[in-house]
Amino acid sequence: MDQAVAKHYDGNCHCGCFRFKLSLPSDITTAIACTCGLCSKKAYLWLSPPEGSFVVTRDDGRLIEYDSGVAMDKFCGHCGTGVVGEHRSGPLKGALLVNVRAVQRLNPFGIESTVTVAHTEDRQHPDISTNTGPPNAFSCHCGNVTATLLVPLQEQEVKEDNCSKCARTGYIGVYPTKSEVDIPIRSWENTFAYGGKFGGGPHHCKTCGVFVFHEVAGPPISVFDDMAPERRKHMLGVYHRNMNLQPLNIRCLGGFDMKALDIQRSDEGTEGYRLDA
Repeated sequence: MDQAVAKHYDGNCHCGCFRFKLSLPSDITTAIACTCGLCSKKAYLWLSPPEGSFVVTRDDGRLIEYDSGVAMDKFCGHCGTGVVGEHRSGPLKGALLVNVRAVQRLNPFGIESTVTVAHTEDRQHPDISTNTGPPNAFSCHCGNVTATLLVPLQEQEVKEDNCSKCARTGYIGVYPTKSEVDIPIRSWENTFAYGGKFGGGPHHCKTCGVFVFHEVAGPPISVFDDMAPERRKHMLGVYHRNMNLQPLNIRCLGGFDMKALDIQRSDEGTEGYRLDA
């Protein structure tokens, strides 16, 4: 590779426990979207870099390996970001794959994806496949985390944005209330959360890393005490509505056609996202 014209990229999981550099002969404008169950649920956009062009610059030992039977991928056990993988079969077999969603300052909305149909007989149970299963049943890949939407999907708004977290997970959300969703206790127990200053946040399966649902968390209600009465009433209303939501990741829903969804997309980007040293 001619280093004088190489394109250099930095990448990382969201929390920064795993970081890497890529040196490529051209800009990243395309990626591979595999159709296997695991890649579909994690919204992976794969790049197979030339030999020697991928260099790990930091590894805090937080990566977890998960073998779907079709693909082996590695995701951060702290923030849930998938970073690298390798397919066991199909057209991507044996190649080192890097998730371009983890590359800094790269807008996934601007990446043209080439769909690769992979061998789909992986280890997920048929009832929780991306393309089969009972209506409104959400699941991770291994089946340890499930949720059921108790109202018609057509009644829900479907939203996607490209903030630093959502860009890495490919999260497409629906936002029912807690009474409209059934999440078994064992599903909560089989997840880890990557939250903000008030907790909550995306819940990823401890085994396969798939982000199935989101836990809404907010500041203590005392933060509204010093507001003017009218503003306090309004803000409390917003607060309670938000705290009553139970967001779900639409990519984990069985038996749906992504193309049939009216997805409201917000192109806000990663402004303000900074990694600690």
